[in-house]
Amino acid sequence: MSSTASQQSVRSMMRRSTLNEGDELNILTFCTHERYEQGLCKTGHNFYSMNHGKTWNTDYGLIPANYQEIDIVPWHVNFDLILCHTSCERIMTAKQIQQLFNIPILRHTHVLPDIRFDVSSQIASFNAIEVDHDSFISRYNMEEWGKNLSSTTSFIEHGIDTDFWSDGDSYDRENVCISVVNDWPNRDWCCGWNLWQQTVGFNSPDQLPIKVLGSSPGLSEPASSLEALREEYKKSSIFLNTSIHSPVPTVLMEAMACGCAIVSTNNCMIPEIIQDGENGLLGNTKDELRSHCEYLLNNPDEARRLGDNAKATIINEFNLDRFVESWNKQFFNV
Repeated sequence: MSSTASQQSVRSMMRRSTLNEGDELNILTFCTHERYEQGLCKTGHNFYSMNHGKTWNTDYGLIPANYQEIDIVPWHVNFDLILCHTSCERIMTAKQIQQLFNIPILRHTHVLPDIRFDVSSQIASFNAIEVDHDSFISRYNMEEWGKNLSSTTSFIEHGIDTDFWSDGDSYDRENVCISVVNDWPNRDWCCGWNLWQQTVGFNSPDQLPIKVLGSSPGLSEPASSLEALREEYKKSSIFLNTSIHSPVPTVLMEAMACGCAIVSTNNCMIPEIIQDGENGLLGNTKDELRSHCEYLLNNPDEARRLGDNAKATIINEFNLDRFVESWNKQFFNV
């Protein structure tokens, strides 16, 4: 270890020994989902994001003032912890930095084991990498990786900025099924591209009224801004989600916050959020999903009831205040 790294390590240890809950932390991290990190920045801490692999795409959200992209670790900053989203090649970089600075690693896992490959070996490899604390985006996600709640394992469910998504102008809703997915045709295995085509009768005489947003060349373009995306949600009566292997699509929760009636597959964490017949309609086959869409297209009052209940679910159970409070508690526990 160089003398500079040694000095920085000592400074970080001394700083952590005097921290009180509510103090601003200096967190070394790596870029993940932009809107998720916007929510994280609401904790008020200082985030320094290593340009390693993915970098921030401003098409999906502006960079907050307390989030700084860096190419090298700044030696003048006394870091308090490393936040590594998901266990990919970046976790090994985090381990190297940890050895230099003697700071804890918090690994926060968004994804599920990839069902295209051997799941048991993925779980074994994941658990072979030791970190100071593991957290997950849901209990379901945690258990799929072979983990249980403990002093070093936790989960924090998504938080949606209801001040933003539930705000804005009100519109007369079009009788249309909106879906929002990036690179959809190439991600059929997790996002259900083929299931969606079969459900809506894509490019057939029986095609349902649809609207698709997201960066999928030849199919759709992303909304020009978050405000434009919010407007599209609010103009649409139904949000159709056909994900197959995704813990919970953030866009589904955004659409709920905007009052869309939800029609969705019934898998992963989704049934923990959507109660069939109460705040959405669930199904796993093309016939079930299409039947739900047709029913809501023909019954706008029921679509409105489900949409209002979906919005209330996000406001009451998955709001940003709860998310920020949970993250701040976790940061200081680590």
